[in-house]
Amino acid sequence: MTTDKRWGARSIASLIVFVLAAILTIPALVGHWGHRTVIDSTRYIETVGPLASSPEVQEAVATAVKDAVLAKVDTEKQVDDLLSGLFPDSPIVQNLSAPIAAGINSAIGALVDRFVASDAFQKLWLQLNTSLQRGLVAVLSGETNGTVRLEGDKLVLDISSLLTEVQTYLVNEGITAAGSITIPENDRSIVLAETPLLAQIRFVYSLTSPLLQWAPVIVAAMFALSIWLARRRARTVVATGIVLLASGVVAYQGLTIGEDIFVDQLAGTVFEPASTVFWSTMFQYLVAGTKAVGLLGIAVIVAGWLGGRTRSAQNLRGHLMRGLGEISGRMPEGLQGLLTDSIATVRWIIYALGVVIVMLTDVLAPESVLWTVALVAGLITVAELLAVRPRPEEVEVLEITEVTIES
Repeated sequence: MTTDKRWGARSIASLIVFVLAAILTIPALVGHWGHRTVIDSTRYIETVGPLASSPEVQEAVATAVKDAVLAKVDTEKQVDDLLSGLFPDSPIVQNLSAPIAAGINSAIGALVDRFVASDAFQKLWLQLNTSLQRGLVAVLSGETNGTVRLEGDKLVLDISSLLTEVQTYLVNEGITAAGSITIPENDRSIVLAETPLLAQIRFVYSLTSPLLQWAPVIVAAMFALSIWLARRRARTVVATGIVLLASGVVAYQGLTIGEDIFVDQLAGTVFEPASTVFWSTMFQYLVAGTKAVGLLGIAVIVAGWLGGRTRSAQNLRGHLMRGLGEISGRMPEGLQGLLTDSIATVRWIIYALGVVIVMLTDVLAPESVLWTVALVAGLITVAELLAVRPRPEEVEVLEITEVTIES
């Protein structure tokens, strides 16, 4: 009979909902970041736009462009042909071709460096990333043609527009040979990612994209439902906090491992200097979100413990309630015990308000969690103060004390 009472229909339902919410916590966090940072074009440009001013990114782009251009411009041969026409059968041609070609290559490199540091590159960077964001969404939606393409297990970005702008810039700066460069198709793209999971990611996105924006709210509602159904609500609140804390830690560690893998994949390439900067910028909101979820988990654990049946929690609650009782005794009679009959409902409303504030915050960050926790704690304190009734003996002692002071 004891087992049936402990594991009734509500308890079983609470456990099922809790397990589902726990499983979905990390996917909801990542999915929400993906929707806000990658799918949202405005937020995406706000995130990656500043990278155009990063010295590491400028160096990587400049090196990639210089390699692509110089690989197709045989300056030494062109100088050799020019000098041979001016000085036929002269040994001076062989002595001068190499140094002159090196000087031209250096000049091309300097012009490319100047271009990536210019306002023109800033605008081009925004245009390229706008196309990139649209291409990513198109790929996730199942389209196969565009700036971003899915070629087998490779996610490929077409950089034709960037190379064309650089060619035009070089020609305008006097490097007319750059205008005749024809770059093969296989040199007009770079591989953004290579993993056999890309097809699965696209499939999952097609199923979940309508819910990504509201995923954290759905998970929060599931945890709230589990707590409401549970017999031992305080214990379930503590368990919810543990799940949130563990999810934040696991997601943060996953990002750390992912960064190491990403940097290792680009090691030895022209993009190696920019790999760390790109990762930290691209995932800055997700990193902040993992820390915020972990911090929220700690706050929920403390709240659950404080509302529990342990002796330490009961002693602390007793001290707090006595303190509130003393303050209540000094309040006007109309406010004393104002919320006594409705305090349970008021608590749920305040907790729900806190969840709504956290979920609807523009950027989920530790700072927003701290402010929300402080707000909820303050509102709960005020509500408890308006719910507690001072004991008669406390009121009597208070009145005698006031009379003595007046005398």
